[in-house]
Amino acid sequence: MKKTLIALAVLAASTASMAQVTLYGVADVAVGASDKVVAGSAWGQANDKFQALANGSLTNGNSRFGMKGSEDLGGGLKANFVLESSVNLATGANQGSGGLLFSRNAYLQLAGGFGSITAGRQLNPTFFSLAAWELTGAANYSVAANQFGGVVAGGFRDNAMVTYSTPKMGGFGVTAGFVPEGNAQFGTAVAPKGKYDVTATYAAGPLAASVAYNKVDAGQEGSMVGGAYNFGMFTVAASWSSAQTGAGVKLTEGYTVGASMPMGPWTFTVDMAQDTISRAANSTDTDVMLEVKYSLSKRTTVYGVYIADGKGKTASDLNAYSLGLRHNF
Repeated sequence: MKKTLIALAVLAASTASMAQVTLYGVADVAVGASDKVVAGSAWGQANDKFQALANGSLTNGNSRFGMKGSEDLGGGLKANFVLESSVNLATGANQGSGGLLFSRNAYLQLAGGFGSITAGRQLNPTFFSLAAWELTGAANYSVAANQFGGVVAGGFRDNAMVTYSTPKMGGFGVTAGFVPEGNAQFGTAVAPKGKYDVTATYAAGPLAASVAYNKVDAGQEGSMVGGAYNFGMFTVAASWSSAQTGAGVKLTEGYTVGASMPMGPWTFTVDMAQDTISRAANSTDTDVMLEVKYSLSKRTTVYGVYIADGKGKTASDLNAYSLGLRHNF
């Protein structure tokens, strides 16, 4: 009897310590079009015809599926992992960056009272800095993300990144990340460069604000500061972004301002992003987004978006729209 009880106790302890794995994902598909083909436009399509849209700049997000797990190591310490892949709902194809299976996330994390350390392919700190205040939740069609995505070299996702996040202290937290030089994600194979990315974010009550700075060794550097305030009936947000080459040549610089208003299951958002550097056609680039969302449930949302992409970075302006459905599972 004693041996049986001991065996059951050992089995129970072993089962309790096993990692709990969850399958999750997003299904997002839309229909829409742009009014013309404009080379270099963030919202341009291959043609101006009405079409199904998936995993593009006119959908709310990219469809994906992933596995995430967590093991309680005791003493408040946990080991977490995420493996996340992309799928195109218009074709059923894996739409990973560079043909990668887990193109969206592939990392391991150790978390506890000290904060968390994360290593692998992941969204970088500057992305989460933007997402802290951006009105659409950093949707694919976000004018802030599309106009000023170039503020971080290599985009919002990095390979071989190691990050450390402090515990939240009254809503305030700091995250620092770096890409080791030896992984040759920046520079060249024979002259590789490292990169670091540091953010400080405050989110408590009606206020969310964040500042981000990133730099490639002897290369591009960028900064972004933004915030949002919820007045109850509506939320306003604004930001400033800037990026330059290692030689000091300005790549992008400008601001965003917008507002969002919930009305029951409806949410109405307008946002504007202007790059103030004059480029094509001697024009600054002003982008405007109008978004309407209707929540069918906590996990399923119908959305409609209209984009006016101004000329400046491109020689011609462009208008685009989409109507889509997103389901989180």
